[in-house]
Amino acid sequence: MSLESNSIIIRNILFPKENICPKADLYYRSAKGGMSDNALLIQSETAFDTYFNAFPIGKYKEYCQFSGLFLKLKVCGAFVLRIFGVKKISGDFRETVILEKHIHAERITEDVTDISSALESDFTQIYFTLKSDNGILYSGHFSVLSDNITDVNIAVVICTFKRELFLLRNHRAIDEYIRHQEILNTENIHFYIIDNGQTLDKSQIENAHTSLIPNQNTGGSGGFTRGYYEALHSGRNYTHILFMDDDIVLDCEMLLRVYGLLRVRKEKGLAVGGTMIKLSDFITQHEAGAIWNGKQLISIGNGADLTKRENVFDISYYPKGNYNAWWFYCFPSDWQAKHGYPLQFFIKEDDIEYSLRCADTIAILNGIAVWHEDFEGKYDGFQEYYIKRNELILTSVNAQKPYAIFQVRKLIFCVMRQVVYHRYFLADIVIRAYDDYLKGWEHFKNTDTAKLNIELMDACQKLLSDEELKSYGVYFDGEKYADSIAEKKHFWSQLFSLNGYLIPKCFYKKDKDGFFITDLARCRYTNFYKHAKILHYDTVRQKGYITEIKKSMLFKYAFLLIGKSVKFLIKYPSVRRGYKNHLKELSEFE
Repeated sequence: MSLESNSIIIRNILFPKENICPKADLYYRSAKGGMSDNALLIQSETAFDTYFNAFPIGKYKEYCQFSGLFLKLKVCGAFVLRIFGVKKISGDFRETVILEKHIHAERITEDVTDISSALESDFTQIYFTLKSDNGILYSGHFSVLSDNITDVNIAVVICTFKRELFLLRNHRAIDEYIRHQEILNTENIHFYIIDNGQTLDKSQIENAHTSLIPNQNTGGSGGFTRGYYEALHSGRNYTHILFMDDDIVLDCEMLLRVYGLLRVRKEKGLAVGGTMIKLSDFITQHEAGAIWNGKQLISIGNGADLTKRENVFDISYYPKGNYNAWWFYCFPSDWQAKHGYPLQFFIKEDDIEYSLRCADTIAILNGIAVWHEDFEGKYDGFQEYYIKRNELILTSVNAQKPYAIFQVRKLIFCVMRQVVYHRYFLADIVIRAYDDYLKGWEHFKNTDTAKLNIELMDACQKLLSDEELKSYGVYFDGEKYADSIAEKKHFWSQLFSLNGYLIPKCFYKKDKDGFFITDLARCRYTNFYKHAKILHYDTVRQKGYITEIKKSMLFKYAFLLIGKSVKFLIKYPSVRRGYKNHLKELSEFE
């Protein structure tokens, strides 16, 4: 078996990059030394047991077919190289030295180490260390030997809407990467940028490996589906589609890692998901795949600090998810022929539904990830419509069957939460979501999504700037904001007074200047208890809006929900069957 003809690079060793991620502990651990001119100066024992450079051998053995594994390092100096294997025994991670060797390189040398013996073990991770007094590591990679190498051709679809700065940043990075490596090229990868805002200039975007496609604003669902359609009808015979957000921070090596894994995959239908890491600190994992159980979303690995080696090793033991979000998700192109296109949800839950419909196995591995802005601090009220309506459709078209009474309880809870928050306009939006769902699959199919989105945004209170808020006698007050975060619960009095609705206003708190402040995205019920006027403030955008309690609204929505609940219980079984039975029509591109 020839190493040259039957081997492929499956992972390059990665170094931190200031313009992508500066956190060295995600790449290497060392007491001395550091980066210099794109190389790593090694002046002590340096370990690569890190998120991006530990090799998840257990996952590769599970998903891929290969008979040899090699580590090639481009170095200069004298080193001791040690390879370690890691596995969990009785809840603790145990590490074993697989091999140790000395490297003497008076000039720049490419040293190859055969670590195929690790394939016979039950290690879940392997990593290497380099010890030197004054050595330099220029680059390195893991490669595999396989008789199962297949051709892979990836269409990367990026949907964007008026985010030129984010899009152009990633576009420049991709162009630079494609030009300076020899594996990915115009023969095996192409990028389709779907411009829902129609604001991008073709002269800035299009080249041999990128196509720009203007599109009406059909949301993320419509944009990604348009790119999917264009790729399938391009005549390029793509084997895979990769959906990718426009506002991520991307290390383009992720593209190579997905490409390498797919070339030696065992299952033709394998999908590969990218983990999301929070951009706020570069090290906290938001989600490594997820589970939708028909009632709620369970994010896998949420909150893990990826600079901690035990968290890196633990990724091999995560439960398997049944979907991956579209910030970075690669799947077989024949899903469309077998299952149709994604449903036109506009935004929200489209990624969940399509995975549940199509995916058998989704590979999630440490070292395949993107950075994205945190979701915790974001809140756009109009999205309540999409979340509620789309969840109802999602549970209608797949095998998960929450009872009608569960859906009614959720309707009541979601509406009354908005009433407690004094956001009566959002209570109306939630009710509209349920009403539109009950209109059935034909109404959903024929909805003008762009027009609907404008209507929903117009129905929401406008976020006002600090200057605009002052004209209403309201302003952001840091002290009040801190008080709202620290405000204590009054459980029993909140419960029996319906969070203050049954308490006369004369007993309400005397807020300074006549208003209180709460965080727009992270508010709590107690922030509205005995406060009559509230500034809902977004500290990121530095905008907010004002609401005042209207006690009659509690009774209005209570009576309204009685009628809505009865109607839902009566119509839900037949409406649900309608969505299920007409899934094929709903999955057509037109």
